[in-house]
Amino acid sequence: MKAVRLNDWGKAVVLEDVPQPQPKDDEVLIRVHAASINPFDAALQAGYLQGMASVPLTMGTDFAGDVVSAGSQIIHLRPGDAVYGLSPLGSGAFAEYITVKAHEATHKPHSLDFVTSAAAPLPAMAAWKSLFELLEVKRGERLLIHGAAGNVGGIATQLAKAEGVFVYGTDIPEKAEHGHKLGIDQFISTNEWFEDIVKDVDAVLDLVGGELMNRSYNVLKPGGRYVTSLLGETPQDEPQRRGIRSMGLAAWPNAEVLMKMAERIDAGKIQVFVNRTFPLEEANAAMAYRLQTTAPGKIVLTVL
Repeated sequence: MKAVRLNDWGKAVVLEDVPQPQPKDDEVLIRVHAASINPFDAALQAGYLQGMASVPLTMGTDFAGDVVSAGSQIIHLRPGDAVYGLSPLGSGAFAEYITVKAHEATHKPHSLDFVTSAAAPLPAMAAWKSLFELLEVKRGERLLIHGAAGNVGGIATQLAKAEGVFVYGTDIPEKAEHGHKLGIDQFISTNEWFEDIVKDVDAVLDLVGGELMNRSYNVLKPGGRYVTSLLGETPQDEPQRRGIRSMGLAAWPNAEVLMKMAERIDAGKIQVFVNRTFPLEEANAAMAYRLQTTAPGKIVLTVL
């Protein structure tokens, strides 16, 4: 089968012929129709995750496709099912076939095609875990999202709005129109000083990082909650001094959450956006384009 391979850290990927993976009893074999590119994939290619993986490897995390076969321990999926999911550091989604564990895939949203479905899994998981498991947002609260018009931020914004949360959102000026489409109550350009606008919010979801961590603490009310996707663990001295709960985010696959997200997508509560598609053989161009574009939506590789 064809697969996009990384043979050396920091180098360009290569389309190669490799053996088709064979599923174990607790795995599903999926014919991939589309796979999207995440920052995780760029970090892996750059060599930042050498402690978690070794080269050569097949790239890719998020996918959508059809089940070809299911191991004897798989009970929620059958051959022919249209599925989506994410498999970090697995057999690789930038390929014609992928094997995944039971918790890494479920039925894709009925209302989305394979390309758009492939754009959803990791952003959906990160947004869900941030809002409902870490920040525990509630109706009537006020939430600040940095990077609110990005892929994770866009889904987080829509989830929060569906729960009755007031959302302040910061992002680059070019994404202002998209931010309003997402339902952000007050869009704040990165050219503005958000502290002049935002005061005493209940929670902050920081998808940008850097200096925004300490700046965000300044707009949280006592007892507020802060989550960043840029650190596994956050420094605790300053938030504890302020009476703030500060947490890092690590989003891993969860088929039950993906199923709930598919239900919300099919109910029209969540939109998923695709910026542009590239064929599998143009993976290098796709990864370069992802770093250059300011337009909203995921970059998706088409396999069929």
